[in-house]
Amino acid sequence: MKIFEGELQFISLWHPIKLIEIDGKELDLRDTCWKVFTALNGCKASMKYAMNEIEILEDSESKQIMEFKMEDDGILIALIEGRIGFSNVSAYLSDMLGRLNSMQVIVSVGEKNIKFEHDTTQKVFEINYTDGNSCKIPDDKIHEVCKIGEGEDCCIFLTASSKGFMCQKFNSLMAQQFLDRHSKGDMNAGRIGNCKIIGRIEE
Repeated sequence: MKIFEGELQFISLWHPIKLIEIDGKELDLRDTCWKVFTALNGCKASMKYAMNEIEILEDSESKQIMEFKMEDDGILIALIEGRIGFSNVSAYLSDMLGRLNSMQVIVSVGEKNIKFEHDTTQKVFEINYTDGNSCKIPDDKIHEVCKIGEGEDCCIFLTASSKGFMCQKFNSLMAQQFLDRHSKGDMNAGRIGNCKIIGRIEE
């Protein structure tokens, strides 16, 4: 088992999945992921998914089979069960890496397993879902945490609506659009915030 620790920087599965280690060394974790998924291809496997962690692993008791394909028009990482059972691991993995973006993470890797989780020794601002997959930002945190109006230091996931200022980091569809624009330099804001989702508070 290998353990990697550092700050995660994620845009998409088509971009380098960067891990900035404590000594400043930069790794592209896609190479590690593809190696694990290649080893798992055709094997019984399962996925464990929690609020801020994901693990994909070989599981002899599972009814699902890992299927992994890389093609010019897409990346397929899926757990297949029979003719109709299907878990889109690509989507779950992208969503989790987006949640963990800019946070300190621990990546545990074996021959046929990989796990991403937040390093809970790092204390970051915690936030809740309040409106679907969007998060209402407390008024006293808009400047302190989101750094509104501070150019490149402003978080790219900050939005404004009739309900006030919202965080879209954990709204996977919107977050992916912002990450794509950020990667192309199409935003005034320039920082991927390291906030952490911890639950839901309905308003």
